[in-house]
Amino acid sequence: MNDVRQAQLLETKSEDEVTRAKVAEEDSKRELEIAKKEEKAAKASHGAAKAEMKHANAKGQNASADAQQRLQQSDTQLEAAKAQVAWRERVVTTRKSLKTLRERERDVAKAQLEQARYETLQRSGDIRANKLDGQKFARNVEDTQRKAQESQQVVDNDLQQQRQARAHWQELDSQVQAYGGSGR
Repeated sequence: MNDVRQAQLLETKSEDEVTRAKVAEEDSKRELEIAKKEEKAAKASHGAAKAEMKHANAKGQNASADAQQRLQQSDTQLEAAKAQVAWRERVVTTRKSLKTLRERERDVAKAQLEQARYETLQRSGDIRANKLDGQKFARNVEDTQRKAQESQQVVDNDLQQQRQARAHWQELDSQVQAYGGSGR
């Protein structure tokens, strides 16, 4: 009976982890929307800087050094904003795969709980155990564990891509900061 209680605790914990993963996924989606709005603002700023340069050149004037610097700065800000969106998209992808992993881990916990219940019935000599297939419970545990391992590999890959996207964004953001921009 102790095995069943232990398995029930693991199942409850895995349910909590699934809930946390869902919340984290929703949070990452909101962060992505904010990054997209920042990208839109950077595009508008870049468009204004381009128009300023075009206007100065159309008048036959050489664009001022300030206008050229603003255009260069807006280019960097736009690239940083695009990189941030790409990073946030990777975060959303990673959090989705983490949610899937947590769901697979919950499936493992449920399978182990069912197996523990079966084994408890069997040990107690309950005749209901004779009607059940113990190998089926074992196969179910193995199958759910395999699926969880596959999900873990996806998460590991997604985390690597997320780290790379974040590093790229941070590099560009530091350039924006060097210009005195408003990065993050």
